[in-house]
Amino acid sequence: MPITRELFFPQEEYDARIAAVRSAMQARGVEVLVCAAPETIFHLTGYQTFGYHNYQLVVVPLEREPFLVLRFLESVLAQRYAWTPDVITWDDTEDPTAVTLAALRDRGLAEKVVGVEETACFLRVAHWRKLQAGLPRLVDGSGIAEQARIVKSPREVQYMREAARITDAGAAAAITACAEGATENDLAAASYAAMLQAGSEWMARDPIVTSGDRAGLPHSGFMRRRLQPGDTVLIEIGGTFHRYYAPLMRSAVIGTPEKRIRHMADICLEALETAIAAVRPGATSAEVDASCRGVIERAGMWENYRKRAGYSVGIGFSSWVEGTIASLKEDDPTVLRPGMCFHIPVAMRYYGEAGIGFSHTVHVTETGVECLTRHVPVLELR
Repeated sequence: MPITRELFFPQEEYDARIAAVRSAMQARGVEVLVCAAPETIFHLTGYQTFGYHNYQLVVVPLEREPFLVLRFLESVLAQRYAWTPDVITWDDTEDPTAVTLAALRDRGLAEKVVGVEETACFLRVAHWRKLQAGLPRLVDGSGIAEQARIVKSPREVQYMREAARITDAGAAAAITACAEGATENDLAAASYAAMLQAGSEWMARDPIVTSGDRAGLPHSGFMRRRLQPGDTVLIEIGGTFHRYYAPLMRSAVIGTPEKRIRHMADICLEALETAIAAVRPGATSAEVDASCRGVIERAGMWENYRKRAGYSVGIGFSSWVEGTIASLKEDDPTVLRPGMCFHIPVAMRYYGEAGIGFSHTVHVTETGVECLTRHVPVLELR
């Protein structure tokens, strides 16, 4: 029985993405682009799997149709999700780089200028070295495909609105579950269940829930700890819709907050509001970052913050972060354009003691900014 194809975008949109990549390839003098990032592969072909840690590529020549190189077991999913019918498979008994090189030679592409997406997280150094040994004109192709993803199409933004709706449901559930004696796992479970019930697919990242002294440790996660009076609780989550994300960060305090905690929360909220107000077409990433950090620096809290204001978001597999595409950070000259989307997480910590943070996912519109996430940012007292 044939597998029913399911494309999340019309063929015309995929064609436009390939055309944009080819235009960028020509500008860089690249004749064949080899991409390994699961987000890039999904963007250009529609193909997806949670087995993205396996060797997988999309190859985009200037003058031939793109093709996929996939592990056989994963390749069945291409019949469901990918528009391109040309799929080269490798078995577990084969060297996938040898299969790739053979496919390039068979198509007369191995002698051309081949750009490889060297910044892809799942392209192993060992595989890159084998490709380098077999391709005489190998160059770095990083950044070519990413620039085709920086501005989201109307349909992509609509998917992110759906993801935001799901994320908002998870945030509300996590806050409701905050109570003395509840565990971090209880909050994570409530958030996760709410997002699944609201329609989320599998998520790139488990709900981030951390409390008490561990809330003061950046990127710590839930670990069965029971909430106690005076604890700060930091929550960061992201549900997904057709692999698109709109993450959100929220905070709570169990009982009455210390004066310094309320002060830190007020600074975070002011910095977030100021940063969002700076988002508009024509503004630069650096300007948005400066508006955020200015609030924090004037409050004398820079050492409790010390990071960029935000990063591009959209497609996610291992993470929702598109920081290699664009970041809101100091001295970054990137000019904001309609269709760009960013997560702006403003978080501060008394390291090893407490942590507070708030965020929104925003969309740059023709005239200003749209907050895709709607859950109201406020320090919740539970």
